Amino acid sequence: MQNATLLRSHDRPMEPGASNVPHWTVVRAQPLLVLSLRNPGGADTWRDTWRRLTALVFSCGLATRETKAIEVHYDAGTSRRFDACLSIPSSRLAAEVTADDLAQVPGARMETVMGHGPFLHHRPTAGQDGRPAPAAPLPPAAGPHPTSLVPAWPRYHVYACSPALAGETPVITDTYITLTASAPARP
Repeated sequence: MQNATLLRSHDRPMEPGASNVPHWTVVRAQPLLVLSLRNPGGADTWRDTWRRLTALVFSCGLATRETKAIEVHYDAGTSRRFDACLSIPSSRLAAEVTADDLAQVPGARMETVMGHGPFLHHRPTAGQDGRPAPAAPLPPAAGPHPTSLVPAWPRYHVYACSPALAGETPVITDTYITLTASAPARP
C-alpha cells in the first residue's frame, strides 16, 4: 500500500555472527480492509477455516488477483487461534456485501487489520519458509532510542494466495510483528 513507508533498515542480522538469519525493517501501519474468520484453534481446523473464508470471498465476488491472505496471530500460545483474513479490493465493493452474504459463514466479519503500527517487517529469502522459529530471537528494536520499541502482538503472516488454494505448502511472503512502546525503566 502507498502508506507502507520504510522508516529504517536493519543492516545487521538478528544475532551477531549468525548466518542465513533474516533481516528486518521497520515499516509504518498499513491499514487493510479484510473479510475475516476466526480459527477456533487446533491444527485440524486450520485448512477448513481458510476454505470457508475463501469460498465466501469468491461467492461475494470479492476475489481479485490483488487479494492478499493474512493470518493474524494474537498470542504465542499453542492453541493456534488466529484470524484468517482476505483483503477486499475496495470499500465500494465491501459496501455491497450484505448481512445475508456474511451469514453464509457464521463468524465472518468485515474489519480493518494492520492499522496499528509500526511493525517489524521480514520478507523471506530463497530457502526460508517465511515462518519465524517459535523461540527465535527478534531483531533489536529500531528508532532513535533502541529500547523505546519492543515486539508485541498481534503478528501477521501474509501468504502468496489463500492457503485454501495453495496446495500442500502455502508460501508466506511477509511477516509483520507489531511494535509497541516499552515500559519505562524503574529507578
